[in-house]
Amino acid sequence: MKRFIVSTVIISILAITVIAVLSNAVAAWRAREPKLRTKAQIQRAVENLGSGDELVRQDAARKLTATGERTIPYLIQGLQEENAGIRQGAASVLGDIGPEAREGIPYLVRALGDEEEPVRIAAARALGGIGPSAVEAVPDLIEMLESDEQLSRMAAAEGLGGIGPGAAEAVPTLIDALQDESREVRAYAALALGNIGAEAKDAVPFLTQTLADKNEEVRMFSAMALEGIGPGARAAVPALIQTLKDESPSVRSAAAAALGGIGSEAKAAIPALINVLDDAYKFVRKAAALSLGRIGAETGKVIPALIQALKDEELEVREAAATGLSMLGLDAVPSLTRALEDEDWRVRQGAAQALGWIGPQAWDGIPALIDALCDERKEVRVAAGLALTTITDRDFGYNAAAWQRWWEKQ
Repeated sequence: MKRFIVSTVIISILAITVIAVLSNAVAAWRAREPKLRTKAQIQRAVENLGSGDELVRQDAARKLTATGERTIPYLIQGLQEENAGIRQGAASVLGDIGPEAREGIPYLVRALGDEEEPVRIAAARALGGIGPSAVEAVPDLIEMLESDEQLSRMAAAEGLGGIGPGAAEAVPTLIDALQDESREVRAYAALALGNIGAEAKDAVPFLTQTLADKNEEVRMFSAMALEGIGPGARAAVPALIQTLKDESPSVRSAAAAALGGIGSEAKAAIPALINVLDDAYKFVRKAAALSLGRIGAETGKVIPALIQALKDEELEVREAAATGLSMLGLDAVPSLTRALEDEDWRVRQGAAQALGWIGPQAWDGIPALIDALCDERKEVRVAAGLALTTITDRDFGYNAAAWQRWWEKQ
């Protein structure tokens, strides 16, 4: 149970960090992009969405998106203009604004029936961009997914994927779309099923089949979908183990990540994932290291393999190995403590990081971390100091003597 809690917390922290970085990037971009200050400027920009000049359209879309929520009423009005270019552009910008544009959902649903296909496509994608609050659009998007037009089917699948778990009623239609003649539709259907998550578990047998699709993106998105479904995709483990040998590194990486997403039910994949730690591509090795931690089984085999991975030449892989070790919690502490004396400074640094990420459960590692404050490498000293602060909720910086005096009183 403790290991599960540690793993869940770390995975949550990683997810929150990614979301925060993306949110900050969007916020920073919006801050730099010139805003539309007046009603007349906004109206003019909406009109420019229908311009025959692509550069004018792009400029208008950027400024409307950057201005954000204040433009929504004008964009809703734009969805009702005679000019199809304005309708298309207005829909696209509402999607780019994202969840803040939920006021526009009923109008975008109506636009799914527009006489012009580019408008329908833009509306479907926009509903996905707005996200879970666009759940009322699901029936119309399901109907659109059965369109005769390939681009419309792609957009419908994209929209359903953006809505996520609330689009669970679309699972049967998305399963059918996995057999679509268009590889793009198959790929978007797989991605949508993954975004729906655990509610899409009925798709597992079909996604297992598309792991062998002739198209690389379909195979990759199928693996990603199985990761999104999680433990309910355990029946796909044998096929995912086989997919670890795929000729495409992107597919191998997605397969490794999927096994981690399935969790302890994927323990049969541990030997194969350990082998993948020697893959030629760093992002495949990274995915394998993280997944070994997420599976959290057979620690007697996994811990030595991940400690060895701390020697990887790529920083991203070493950090993934340290994260994987920290997910194993208390079981990893003795080995990590010994690793603080390894001859390779990268192993010592990674071991210190992992102990810090384990937190208070790594209490027994404190004496070795205090010793590591005198390591010849600054990277190790810094990692040890941070780990001690995290484990103890004390802060004596990198002063080994101060830490030692405190420890002797414990």
